[in-house]
Amino acid sequence: MKKWKVINIVLIICIAAGIFFVIKFDLVGKIENIIYGQQTRNETLNKANDKYTNGDELITEKLLDKDGNEVVIKMRKIVVTDEETGKEVIMYEDTAEHKIIYDYMYQGIVEKIGDNKIYFYIDKESKSGSYFCEDIKDYQIIFDLDSYDTEADTSVGYFACDHLNLDFKEFYSVKDLEKLVGKYIRVQNSKYEDYYTGEEYKVINFFTE
Repeated sequence: MKKWKVINIVLIICIAAGIFFVIKFDLVGKIENIIYGQQTRNETLNKANDKYTNGDELITEKLLDKDGNEVVIKMRKIVVTDEETGKEVIMYEDTAEHKIIYDYMYQGIVEKIGDNKIYFYIDKESKSGSYFCEDIKDYQIIFDLDSYDTEADTSVGYFACDHLNLDFKEFYSVKDLEKLVGKYIRVQNSKYEDYYTGEEYKVINFFTE
């Protein structure tokens, strides 16, 4: 059975350049779906087209989790644009809505980075799941990357893990963030419960654009 990395998607609304885009629920899920899909799209498209029947634009994938339980994933057909070629690419996104435990958005300055921690001085925030932040009394928050388990369990077909992202691309070392020191950025810090297994996982996104 093909081993798939869990791609968690709920809803993203993107608006044309120059206008704010709205993020609701799990942004990184769809971005990762696009990145992962671009890397494997030829194989995925061949398999997906074989399974796509009855014109309902849905396919079903059966996978096993780490406990040996069968996970049935329903995916919806979507079309995205390949940023490298400009061509439209057919992909499939998970239709399940994963439970949001919290979804916080912050704006502020990265003060320093050390011991795998990011020291972030915040002057705006939103704890309602909204992308738009409000002015607050300044305070410091520390993001400890050691608390994120990003290891992929490739021994099973379906698994959930934490994700670290910088401008929509996954990173694995705090050194990738050193260039952010002294810069004013936006951070989305979220936690979810997987729809299929009930496992909790965390996602942190650093936005410089």
